[in-house]
Amino acid sequence: MSPVLLVALGLVYQQGAQPLRKAELVRLLATKARTKTEVVALVRRNCVTFQPSERDRADLRAAGADETVLAAIDQCLRGRAAARPSAPTATAGPPAAAAQPPARAPSPPPMAPLRVVVSQQIAAPAGGAADVAVQLYRGTDPQPGVGLLLRGASAIPGGATQDPVAITDWRGVATFRVLAGTTPGTYRLTVAMPNGPPLGPTTRIDFITTPIIVPPPPPPPKPVVSDGLTRFTQGTELHGTAGGALAVPLVLEVRDTTGAPFVGQLVTFSATGGGVDPGVATSDRSGMVRVRVTLGERAGPVVVTARVGPLVRTATVYADPGLARELVLERGSAPLVGRLSLASRDTVVLRVSARDAHGNRTALQDFAAATTGRAIELRSTVMADSAAVVTLAPRRSGTGELELTGSGVRTRVSVNVALIGVQGGAWAVGARSAWLGSNDPWIALPNLTGMSGADWSVFGRHTLAGGLSLALGTAGGSLNAERTTGNVSLTLLEGYGRAELALAPRGAVSPVLALGGGAYRLKSADGGQTVYHTNTFWSGGGGLDVAVSPSVTLELRIERHWMWDTNQGHVATLWPLAAGVRAGL
Repeated sequence: MSPVLLVALGLVYQQGAQPLRKAELVRLLATKARTKTEVVALVRRNCVTFQPSERDRADLRAAGADETVLAAIDQCLRGRAAARPSAPTATAGPPAAAAQPPARAPSPPPMAPLRVVVSQQIAAPAGGAADVAVQLYRGTDPQPGVGLLLRGASAIPGGATQDPVAITDWRGVATFRVLAGTTPGTYRLTVAMPNGPPLGPTTRIDFITTPIIVPPPPPPPKPVVSDGLTRFTQGTELHGTAGGALAVPLVLEVRDTTGAPFVGQLVTFSATGGGVDPGVATSDRSGMVRVRVTLGERAGPVVVTARVGPLVRTATVYADPGLARELVLERGSAPLVGRLSLASRDTVVLRVSARDAHGNRTALQDFAAATTGRAIELRSTVMADSAAVVTLAPRRSGTGELELTGSGVRTRVSVNVALIGVQGGAWAVGARSAWLGSNDPWIALPNLTGMSGADWSVFGRHTLAGGLSLALGTAGGSLNAERTTGNVSLTLLEGYGRAELALAPRGAVSPVLALGGGAYRLKSADGGQTVYHTNTFWSGGGGLDVAVSPSVTLELRIERHWMWDTNQGHVATLWPLAAGVRAGL
């Protein structure tokens, strides 16, 4: 169908209120273009073209009709049936009265004027187009199938050459396609009937052609930090004093993948074993970031970590020990503080090292050691592994002092020596010399006025435990028996065993108790004609042990020997007063 014919049909349609077809009524209800109140008013005014069956009523209810809508349909159909004239009927009887002229039908009410709903302002960019939608009503009823003209569109420079025409749809909506043209500006458009006047002042539309907006150029590609060119360039592997700061800053160079300096890149720093300042910084115009590193108090490596976006870079610097502030002594693995106490005769080995103000071990230089007093002796001083090894030997019980100097530091350690005897399980050898005397009876020698002489003995000694020791030895001596009738020379030989108990085994001087026995032979120089005895003897006595060095002990003893003869019984008593020395093996 041509636009001209559609316009003609629209003009015919708008002349009056036509009854609604079932399809139109269903479309109005289903699309909710009108409210149910408006649909009821439309049905009451225009009625419908169909007599609804039960199927029609079901379709209307499915589309959204309620009892009010259905009642309006029934009411309008009843009113239409009642208004229809009935056909004349023949009746018997007298002739009918003269025919009366038919009553004149009332004139229909005046129609509501057409009105248009439009947007007052529409914009489109130059060179583009826009759809302009208008909606045509008569009263509250949309007017479908009506041709409309949009005047003024052909006056837009660079736009259409003719004003567009559009037909309203079932909702009364007509849509015009308007070209925006090429010249920005505001153009007045008006909705009108074809070849007719505008449909009221509300149909004016301001069509705005806007300038073409040229998008800005895309931003340059974002630089990317280079993995291979971003690195620390200054300060790595530097050394500084523990607890202080590095002399020069640590420098990180940040570059992008083109090799250019990366300006304004955020870098986060952290340090293990020290500190870094600042913790967060940005690269300067040359792509550099400079930070100060403070070394920890503990000597050793300090690792600085830099995080540049996804990259991680590390640099290692070193904290070195500072100047020596003290000398530290160690005996074995235990530190020695203040005083050295010795209760053993063994030599003592001390290790001496220098420490800085933070306790770090530092180099020991120009070391020297000396002792004062007679209780302790400096045996040797040896340098090894930046430390000194000092060997001391206890000499006697008492006090003394060890003086140490090195790396400009001096320290003194007091020494207390309390010597003890040789510990259980130790062997020693010794020798004694004894003065011998006697008392009555003495070998039943008549006219005996005195006895004098000396002997010498050697022995081996083994210490068991708790100050108890065993000794085995031999002795030989020469005696002179003084008689009124002349002197007699005697030879004495002994073999003996002796048990000794030191009462203060850990002291420098210890009392000792002794008990022993053995075999002897006593013979005069005249072939034994005057004196001859060979048998056993028992001894008992005591004395003192005096330690003169860790391995040498002086012995003082006084004993009594009981000399027995098999045939004669107790023949003599001998009192040796002995002094000797023994040395540990």
